[in-house]
Amino acid sequence: MTATVPVTASPVAPCPACGAWSLPALAERSALLEVCNVLVVTALASLGRKIVRQPRSRFKEFNGRPWHVAHTQWRPDVKDVDRTLDSAWDVLPALLSARRADALGISAEQVVTCLDEYVRLLLERGLEHEPSSLRYWLSNRLGLVLPEEHS
Repeated sequence: MTATVPVTASPVAPCPACGAWSLPALAERSALLEVCNVLVVTALASLGRKIVRQPRSRFKEFNGRPWHVAHTQWRPDVKDVDRTLDSAWDVLPALLSARRADALGISAEQVVTCLDEYVRLLLERGLEHEPSSLRYWLSNRLGLVLPEEHS
């Protein structure tokens, strides 16, 4: 017969002895970073399609570049930005269930606000999205300790 040991420490807390993060904590944070990266690229691509098609003459000038960089060439219309970003983050509350959000120490609303600010900053300054920039933004804004980048 096997006795179960009650778990009193959070599985996502750093080791009290060495300060190292457990694998589940790093995996959760890494997954969040990857999901956020995909959501940002998807939002920028959706907006990019609108930018390139208004006016249609831009399509030839854009010359088959990725949709998610269109904002670096032309400024998007504010209404298009608001409409696109209004629904861009809808999946986050479902992905960040209460249990997962508690484990990460952040709420879905905080992540939504953070991503919205990040994308609006890229649009305002005409900057390309870089995963390392998003990593820095999430870490800095949300106080998340994220796994190291691997090259």
